[in-house]
Amino acid sequence: MEQKKIRITVTPIGVLLIIIFLAACSAPTNTLEPQATETATATGVVTETASAPVTGQGLCANTYYPVREGATWSYQSAGGPAGEYSFTDTITSVREDGFTLSTQIGDLTRMQEWTCSAEGLAALQLGGAPAAMLNAQNIQLNLAITNASGVTFPSAMNAGDQWQQDLDVEGNVSVANEEGAATGNAQMIFNAIGNESVTVPAGTFEALKIQIDTTMNVNVTYSGLSLPVAFTGSHTYWFMQGVGWVKATGTGSVMGSSFSETMELQSYNIP
Repeated sequence: MEQKKIRITVTPIGVLLIIIFLAACSAPTNTLEPQATETATATGVVTETASAPVTGQGLCANTYYPVREGATWSYQSAGGPAGEYSFTDTITSVREDGFTLSTQIGDLTRMQEWTCSAEGLAALQLGGAPAAMLNAQNIQLNLAITNASGVTFPSAMNAGDQWQQDLDVEGNVSVANEEGAATGNAQMIFNAIGNESVTVPAGTFEALKIQIDTTMNVNVTYSGLSLPVAFTGSHTYWFMQGVGWVKATGTGSVMGSSFSETMELQSYNIP
């Protein structure tokens, strides 16, 4: 498999957040009945229309995550290991077989490439809000994905479905000008549970609830000494047709430190 180069800035706690944000998109399905879509203003006022959900076009058409150039979503996170922060995701370009997602957090911007195929949507880079936020830290982790199986979200997603994605990575880590080798793997198991009403600042939505269980193990070697970094966590995301993900909650543990985090959609605009 051709290696995909990744450069991120990350603390041990940041590793878990970056893996979780691989799941920041949903997948298309042609089996769902059209229902009212919702568009929120910056103040969170919701207006309903009777049209079918906006999905995008071609391989990137997506009932639960509209891949449309210029689409934006603003979120607020609280309770996580990184503290309270806000960020905005914007789809800056859409191609026949992929799209670019830009995340803005404060003065930092992080670009993430995604691919679209008949099987579903998959991230080609680790990215999202955590990667942008952690660019200012002093630990540099450079990884290449050496093997990947499964997709982040399949092309059809229905209540009761289960799927998984596995990644093998290798590279190096630099701390205070000391460099070591890093190898590891990550596994994400997805369960589509069913529809549930959820209320966030952007509005009230009848959303599809998806649980994501993540396990990641990375081993870093410095001068013959090994330092294992392990993460386990479980996050639940709520996805609304024609909108994207509107809420996420989760708990986990990194190197013995536990956390509980909630992220909520504040406002959005789908062209």
